[in-house]
Amino acid sequence: MFYFKGSNMVCAVVLCAALVGSGCGKKKDKKVESRAVRVSVQKMQERIFKRQIPVQGTVEPAAHAVISAKIGGTVEMFKVSSGDIIKKGDVLFGIDRQILKNQVTMREDEIKVKKAELATAIAAKESVILSEHKAVLDYERAKKLLKSRAVSQSDFDAYETDYKKAQTDTRKAIAAVANAEAQLKQAESNLTIARKNLDDSVQRAPYDSIVTDTYVEENEYVSGGQKILHIEDQSKLEVVCYISSVYYHDVNVDKTEVEFVDNGKKLGKGVITFKAPAIDSASRTFKIKAVVPQNIKLVSGSLCNVNIIFEVKKGYGLPSDAIMLRANNRRIVFAVGENSIAKSFDVKPGIVDNGYTEILNAEKLLKDEFVVVGQNFVNTGALLQIINHK
Repeated sequence: MFYFKGSNMVCAVVLCAALVGSGCGKKKDKKVESRAVRVSVQKMQERIFKRQIPVQGTVEPAAHAVISAKIGGTVEMFKVSSGDIIKKGDVLFGIDRQILKNQVTMREDEIKVKKAELATAIAAKESVILSEHKAVLDYERAKKLLKSRAVSQSDFDAYETDYKKAQTDTRKAIAAVANAEAQLKQAESNLTIARKNLDDSVQRAPYDSIVTDTYVEENEYVSGGQKILHIEDQSKLEVVCYISSVYYHDVNVDKTEVEFVDNGKKLGKGVITFKAPAIDSASRTFKIKAVVPQNIKLVSGSLCNVNIIFEVKKGYGLPSDAIMLRANNRRIVFAVGENSIAKSFDVKPGIVDNGYTEILNAEKLLKDEFVVVGQNFVNTGALLQIINHK
């Protein structure tokens, strides 16, 4: 027990008690403040959600071809070079033109000969038919005369012999005409082949395009089927991609949209124009194609980034980081309850798009504010200190 004398001592004790009381009060406020979790909150956001996957593909021309020699021979003329722009019907190259022209002329002369031979055979047949007709009449007359004994047996035998010989001559003449017709037909077929070879010796551009590569030079000998040059129609490009087989049934030709992007910037849209009829068993992928819009400037052979959009819908969602994973694959979000006490809700996530997750059961949660920053430090029942509303 302590005793103090004098009024100064009394004042000192009272002041000390006041200071001690004041200090204790401040320590208590700091303790309450330290229990609150600093968070940012926002309500559900209505937005457009896209179920999509980013892929990278190769740009290719929709129409391209390797032009090969249809016949063997020497390349007598080569009209194009790599980089040349050509129009449909332009001459590209020619092979052994003079030799093939000579063959056509020879076949045309052959037809003239075969036509003359056919005419001769037809005339001979007509003459033989007349002779046969006379022999038939003589034979029939001789048979009647033989019955009346007006002609001898030996004379009758001579008429009969002439009759049979005339029949044989007619059959031979008919066969000769048929043979001459067959030879003329064969000659006409030979002419058709010769003309086709002459036509095939000159290759023309099948469509408007550009020459991207050449494989031979003028005066070089080539065989039938050998590659001569490569052309592309670069006015119509398409992107070719290979994607996982899990999306096979999500892709619909002429319906499924694609977005062309470059460093996150959207360049334009298109639709899938081709889907492989089967999945590659080795890679478990399948091929798709989409036409590149005309306003997007790309070069064949380059890489292109696209987003394949399987579904587009309007809905409500929250930043994906606001959704917490719990046991048994539960997803929860924390909301601001009464007196700034945290409460939790089970949510059903839908499409994840551009950092936001669609909440499928959002209709009952539209009035609440949800923790979107600081949620990793929050538990149900925690005191929240809201630092800003987003």
